Parts: sequence; C-alpha cells; structure tokens
Amino acid sequence: MASHTIPIFDAEVLVKCQNNLGEGVVWDSKTQLLHWVDIFAAQLHTLNPSTGAHSVDKYPSKCLTYITPRTSQPGFIGATEGALVILPEATTPTEVTPTPKINDKRPLKVLSEPLKAELVKDETIRFNDGGVDSKGRVFIGSMGQDESAEVYPGELWRYDLDGTQTKILDQVGVSNGIGFSPDGKLMYYIDSRKDQIEIFNYDPSTGTPSDRRKFVSSPPALDDAHPTEGVYDGLCMDGVGNVWAARWRNGRVIGINPKGEIIAMIRVRGSRGATIPCFGGPNLETMYITTAASHMGGPGDQAKYPNSGDLYSIDFGPESPIRKVLGEGWKGAERHRASI
Repeated sequence: MASHTIPIFDAEVLVKCQNNLGEGVVWDSKTQLLHWVDIFAAQLHTLNPSTGAHSVDKYPSKCLTYITPRTSQPGFIGATEGALVILPEATTPTEVTPTPKINDKRPLKVLSEPLKAELVKDETIRFNDGGVDSKGRVFIGSMGQDESAEVYPGELWRYDLDGTQTKILDQVGVSNGIGFSPDGKLMYYIDSRKDQIEIFNYDPSTGTPSDRRKFVSSPPALDDAHPTEGVYDGLCMDGVGNVWAARWRNGRVIGINPKGEIIAMIRVRGSRGATIPCFGGPNLETMYITTAASHMGGPGDQAKYPNSGDLYSIDFGPESPIRKVLGEGWKGAERHRASI
C-alpha cells in the first residue's frame, strides 16, 4: 500500500507517436489544434483531437525544443538548439494515420541568439523549455547537455516585446518548466538538476522575478512498487492556481495547490516518464501529456515501457473522477501566447 492518501488517476494513450523526446505540448484555442515537439528529431507535431488527424513538420536544425503560439500573428515562436525563431503555421492535419507524412519547413526569422556560439556548436549547451507571461514576453532557458557535469552552464533569458533580451538566471543545470499564477504575480520554475519546484515573486509590469525560494521538493513514492525516482520536468498551470508538473523517469504528473500541497498524481502507465502536460480541448478540460522514449535519461526498457514516447490524455470534465476531487470551481487554463 502507498504510504500516503493522495488520489491517483490514470492517463490513457491518445497517439502512438513514439517520439524520441516528446516535449513542449501546447493547445491553440484559435485553431482547436494541439501541438508538441520531438526535440532531437526537430519535428513539430500537430493533432486535431476531434478527428484524430495528425501532421508532422520537420525543421533543418539539430533540435526543436520549444514552441508557443503567437497572440496576433500566425505561426509560433520557437527555439532551436541556439536560437529563438519565428516559425510558420503548422501543416493542417487532414489524415488519420499512424505514420504521418513529414513536411519540410524552415524558420521564417531568427529573433535572438544569446547563448555563446562556441558552446552551442560543441554541444555543451542548448536551449530547452520556455514560457510566456501574461504580457506576452517569452522566457527561454538553456541546459548543459552533460547532465552529470558539476558545472551548470545553462541560462534563463527573457525576450521582451520590443526585442530587448535580458539574462534572468545563470548557473542553470536543466532549465525546464515555467508558469505563472492566474494573477500573474508568482512565477514557478524548474531546474531539473535540483529536483524541486521554485517560486518567485513576479512583477508583470517589468517582467522581473524576485525572492527566489523553494516551493516543493520531491513527491512521495507513487506506491510500494513505484518509488520516487527522476526529477521534475515541464509544468503547466490550471485556472485556479494549481501547478501540474511532470516527473522525468518517474511515470507521472504531480498536481500541487498554491499552498504547496500535493492534491493528485496522474500515472502514464506504459511509459517510463512524462515530460510536460498542458490543458486543452474546447473547454480546457483535457490534460495532454508528452513522454520520452524509455532509453532517454538512462538505461531503458522498451518491453516494460512500450508506450514511452507516446502522447497521453486524461479527462478533467465535470463527471470525471479527478474533477470530483478538484471540485466544482475548478477550471483549466491555456498557456499565454507570445505577443512578439
């Protein structure tokens, strides 16, 4: 028996896409489409959940690590291994097939290349996850590609609406989840080398985080058969201020209320680890979860985790089991869009 009373729910496989490193999942309410990336394949995946149609766009870079829709322009702001870029609209998915046609695309414009070029070239560092605040500013973080190195060479940058770029943090191990409270006055942040979620006070008028401190540490074991392993990865926020953080190499998503209390855990059975969740669907009542191949982050076992790399989902609708725990006042939230 588990040594806690935290309710546990199960996500289900939605798309057997078998990504190498599925990440960056984001819902676009304007198009009612879901997008995510497969980082080292430099691919942007697009799904129409209402039809099951799926498309894949391939970019000519070593990585495509992050995407966010734009507020008033089509396409995305995205990150390659060393650049913040503007990407065109995704190919509209029209076919329901397990092997979508791969469409070749190119970035429309390079916005920023703030990382040291020699460190990107020799693969010491690369961009990883990012986030957008309520004003549409883009935060993009980098990571050291040798995750066992004692030196943390990563950084967190902010790109403002006028094109100003500002280094917010240095000595970052693996820059991951970024999210903002519903009132915009708190910023949550994950450096996966620390295995904790941190919190900052945040000034939406200036884009400045301050008073960095620990929000939560590692969660308890899922149950006796599944101990606490791995680290926190990507996160998303819901509409009532709860944080939902994926566990790399630990097969679950953790729900945490604003007080820092764990309120739910969501398993991704058949996958070794979740990478990032988001809310989407017509009423923002579906959670989508990307995962990585079982060999990522250490020795894998594809036979034991056959759905590693697939896309999962779980219903948060009014009659769902998890909604009964969260209560009638719960609501989902879409990620902020980039105003660049």
